[in-house]
Amino acid sequence: MKRDMDKVRGVLLALEANSGPFLMTMDTPTLGGTEDGQETVEYILMLHSAGFLESSQRSVYRLSWAGHEFLDSVRDPEIWRQTKEGAGKVGSWSMKLLGELAVGYAKAKAVQLGLPVG
Repeated sequence: MKRDMDKVRGVLLALEANSGPFLMTMDTPTLGGTEDGQETVEYILMLHSAGFLESSQRSVYRLSWAGHEFLDSVRDPEIWRQTKEGAGKVGSWSMKLLGELAVGYAKAKAVQLGLPVG
């Protein structure tokens, strides 16, 4: 399965919007643009292996601190659009680069708004 960064972001947003702190992958619905429950589970497992989700027991997940941090950097749809566009120019889609680009675009937006950025 090829990793789709829009689906990665969508799954993270859906997990954050979940009414409780944990998500069980049994009978998992489609989340964040995934096509079926199995694809959703694959994205959850990828996010877990990358450190964006934590698991207290098998098949039970919640967002980790790193997951929240990444999600906060790419939450704004315009920042996300710019981030994907910038990554496309670089030719790289690593999670680390996407996070760094998103933070850079957010800082640029803060400067445009006249906010102090250090």
